[in-house]
Amino acid sequence: MGLRLRLKQSVDTSGLPPQAKVVAEALKRYGALVADNGSAWFVSGDQDERWDNEQLAALKTFKGSDFEAVDTSSLRIAPDSSAARTP
Repeated sequence: MGLRLRLKQSVDTSGLPPQAKVVAEALKRYGALVADNGSAWFVSGDQDERWDNEQLAALKTFKGSDFEAVDTSSLRIAPDSSAARTP
């Protein structure tokens, strides 16, 4: 819980449908937080009728090895505080 992961830059997203590609590129740039003990590598988000679930299903092709852990320890100000430095 709370681990920050990022989709590796080397992962080819060129064959993804447009909506899945947008999400994949955001995962490369911003990453994601592990926030649930649900299914393995299950990506969830807020439902919205503007998203096409068939396109987003392409994200299921990613494997754990497609992601890398992001070390955010340098952002911590003090071990006993939730304050953080801005990158």
